[in-house]
Amino acid sequence: MKSYMIVCYAILVKSGKWVLEPVEGDSKPTVPTEYTIAVAEYLATA
Repeated sequence: MKSYMIVCYAILVKSGKWVLEPVEGDSKPTVPTEYTIAVAEYLATA
């Protein structure tokens, strides 16, 4: 896992372009499973 990717995914989730977890009926890209927890923790502390 690359630490810089956590920040990248967090920016994408925060901007609404990506979602943290899959949502039924939503076609947005999803953060890869191995990064989900790390991105969630980053967003909670940022």
